[in-house]
Amino acid sequence: MTAHHPRPLSPAARAGRAIALSLAVLMVAVQFAILGGVAWGVQNPRVVADQWTVARYTPPAEISALADRAGLSDRGRFYFYASRPEIVPTVEFDDVCTFREPGIGVLGCYTLADGRIFLFPISSPELEGLQVVVAAHEMLHAVWDRMEREEQEALAGPLEEAFAALGPDHELVERIALYEEMDPSSRIPELYAILGTEVADLPAVLVEHYSGWFNDRDRVTGLYAEANAVFRDLDRRLEALQDDLTELSAVIDADRAEFIRESDELAADIADFNERADTPGAFDSEEQFAAERADIIARQEALEASRDALNAAVDRYNALVADLEALNAEAAELNRAINISVTPQEAEPDG
Repeated sequence: MTAHHPRPLSPAARAGRAIALSLAVLMVAVQFAILGGVAWGVQNPRVVADQWTVARYTPPAEISALADRAGLSDRGRFYFYASRPEIVPTVEFDDVCTFREPGIGVLGCYTLADGRIFLFPISSPELEGLQVVVAAHEMLHAVWDRMEREEQEALAGPLEEAFAALGPDHELVERIALYEEMDPSSRIPELYAILGTEVADLPAVLVEHYSGWFNDRDRVTGLYAEANAVFRDLDRRLEALQDDLTELSAVIDADRAEFIRESDELAADIADFNERADTPGAFDSEEQFAAERADIIARQEALEASRDALNAAVDRYNALVADLEALNAEAAELNRAINISVTPQEAEPDG
């Protein structure tokens, strides 16, 4: 009689379970705008120049569609067009919105030097609404750029209050901190553009203010919510898979250790049984011999069942790893669609 051991766990099953791309997904919209290295400041009124620009500007169909979908008012549309918005091809985008860092997606920028809006060509159908949000976001930067200092200062308090009301765990806390890290003067301008396009529930004073630039601000905040839900859903699925893999790995490790222990015990008992079977008089009777032999066979059958169960658990683990790889591929595709450069983390070996 011989003892059995489980087949080794495959390298794929034990390669690790790190969610390689979830952090990048979570960072979506961390940076819709980089402010071109020029400190925020009050610019001289340029109403005449804006009127001249808008009068000569014929928006391409895709640009006017963005204004329509964002629910811009005539004033909002005016400042959007005054910034001569342009959807820049992917290969050229980094030349005009010059900022690259793993995990951060730059989808647009408003350049203070020449008052232009540049937009990244978002390629994913699931996320195309983000381009509308970014366009409205940059329009608000153009508005802020033209405000008198007194109006900016009057808005700072309500903006800070609205931001604080979101709570310390809101995703914007990390985003605003990142903006400040890159440019300490960007906090209030970014709050102005982000709250106006992403947060539906705002204090009355801000709702009234933003109504000057939007006929229906719910359109743009709704589009942001839809795009954000894509990432939240993906993150939930990644996290659930991670939890399942962690739990199943612990079960496999425990069951494998128990199987090896029982297998070693059975092997020793089989050796002892075989030795006594070869020794005359080692058993008191045929009945004792038959009973011990039946017990060993039953234990061996139970061990075979344990091995099958363990290998089935390994198969389930491998299937979950395949699911995780598929989700990571989906995350990678979404990251590429929103201009995120990802450096996947190395998965640590498990056990």
